[in-house]
Amino acid sequence: MKFTSFKYAVAALTAALALGACNDVVDMNDGWDDDLVSDGAPSIRKITTSADTTTVISVAALDQSIAVFGDNLTDLESVAINDLELDLKEVFAKRHRLELIVPRKLPGTVTNTLRIVTRRGEVSAPLEVTLPELKIDGFENDFAADCDTVRVMGREFDLYGIDTVNATLSFNGQPVDMIAGDAGSFSIRIPEGTPTDAASYLTIETPELATPVEVPFREPGIPILTNDDRTWGDGWWPTGITEVKEDTEPAAPMFRWIVWIKKNFAGTWGYENVMITHFWLDDTAADLVANPDDWCVKMEILNPAGTPLARYVRLGIAESEAVDKLYMWDPASSNDGVALNTMGEWRTVSFEVADLFPALAEGDKTSLKIAEEPYVNKDERLNFKVAMQREEAGDVEFYFWNLRFVKKIAVK
Repeated sequence: MKFTSFKYAVAALTAALALGACNDVVDMNDGWDDDLVSDGAPSIRKITTSADTTTVISVAALDQSIAVFGDNLTDLESVAINDLELDLKEVFAKRHRLELIVPRKLPGTVTNTLRIVTRRGEVSAPLEVTLPELKIDGFENDFAADCDTVRVMGREFDLYGIDTVNATLSFNGQPVDMIAGDAGSFSIRIPEGTPTDAASYLTIETPELATPVEVPFREPGIPILTNDDRTWGDGWWPTGITEVKEDTEPAAPMFRWIVWIKKNFAGTWGYENVMITHFWLDDTAADLVANPDDWCVKMEILNPAGTPLARYVRLGIAESEAVDKLYMWDPASSNDGVALNTMGEWRTVSFEVADLFPALAEGDKTSLKIAEEPYVNKDERLNFKVAMQREEAGDVEFYFWNLRFVKKIAVK
């Protein structure tokens, strides 16, 4: 009799404990905040990058992921940076934090403001977005043959509407088609009959460009080493200068001469002079001497597919070598860090004037100078040198010509 009473007592206690346990679970949910429910107007406490949420930022970049901390940031109706509204499906929102990506697009009006609108109010905070400038370097080969398909190289083309949908192209005033394009290049076909003795111009127009951009093609520039015999007379050519004939390899359309080196370097840091030449600058180069940063040095270069251009090629004003300022060119630096191989085709490469013609006297911008008696007084000539200093053992074979100064392409 006593044992039976004990069993009932245990059963009753177990049921009571179970009921109490259920009541505890319900109580734990009471007042629980999953950070998804807002109850007032939004506020912003700080803005950071998503990768570093401890450092407050006031400046962001296109395509950058940022975090916005504050309160009541859910129930979004709109999020805008400058005058660009974001797609809310791409904004991750919780009550105390937003995650978003700055859109890769140019604003119509720059307000330097982040604006958040919810069902319960709105809030704004300063946020400057850096807008990358359009850069147009020019044609991949400034002296390509008629009917060749050639790329125009640069940066941020997509951002400025230089694409097959938004851009209008003309070549010497005649419409041409954009064949293909991306953020860093697009291609056109060089029209038949393009002049060989004067510059032609590709004109680019888009809704995002305030004024059309003119891209020169076959621009003679100011010669350093060209078909003009004033730039190679009395030159020193350790490996020789070759006249291009119809059966010459490699083919070099529109070039009378090429300079070349073909050599095996058995050890590291082997040094070989390639050429030295002399040239004058007359009054037509006044802007170049006064504003060297607005100009660049270009040349066409070619190497066979089996011998990518290895570093270093030393080039610049010959006098700079004595003061250890002769420029050491790593060809990969002209190819986004990848070993440069023109694969047996001519390609235009570009250098800063200050790198090749550095100031050799205090207070000067450059070592360039205007001759009082150009093409006559040899004491007023400038001397340009190219040498190969192979970092590692191996074969070297490359060709170049048409060294010249040209003004950088202006984008407004």
